Amino acid sequence: MENKNTSTRIEQKPESPKEDSLLPIVEKGLFLHDSFFEDIQKHFETAIDQILDTWGEARSVSDLMSSYRRVKERNLQQENQVMAFSEDDQNHKVVLDVHDFKSGDVKVRVEDNQVVVEGRVEKEEDDFKSMKSFCRRFNFPGKVAMEGVTSAMSFDGVLTVTAPKIPQAA
Repeated sequence: MENKNTSTRIEQKPESPKEDSLLPIVEKGLFLHDSFFEDIQKHFETAIDQILDTWGEARSVSDLMSSYRRVKERNLQQENQVMAFSEDDQNHKVVLDVHDFKSGDVKVRVEDNQVVVEGRVEKEEDDFKSMKSFCRRFNFPGKVAMEGVTSAMSFDGVLTVTAPKIPQAA
């Protein structure tokens, strides 16, 4: 008599970002030159200035982004990722530098009433392979129309996420 123990094994895949919550990222021109980004540029420049001051780097009047990228190349800590916030009567905006991830994979999604921005890039040099990634989660004050969140990326790798406010009843 043969004794067979059979069991049913149900494999669960690890949860991955819900594909339907991924937002399209609209391509734009250079961040400091495209009028689409005009209302947030000063906030972003101030954030760059703070990082340049922290590292004692002289600001190049002709090319602010190049000065910042040089600092970032030498000091890869996450706190050197430029990020700026602004709001007006209609929207909240978050702007962050994802230049290092532009050649890889940058995703923006809405999850649990938050905006999640993730980036991942793999590089191969000779016999070495390296991978860099980041994940940032943003909560906005007040009521936000999460279904209206949009994202745009400049040609030079600056991501802007816009979250429309829900008007308060008077």
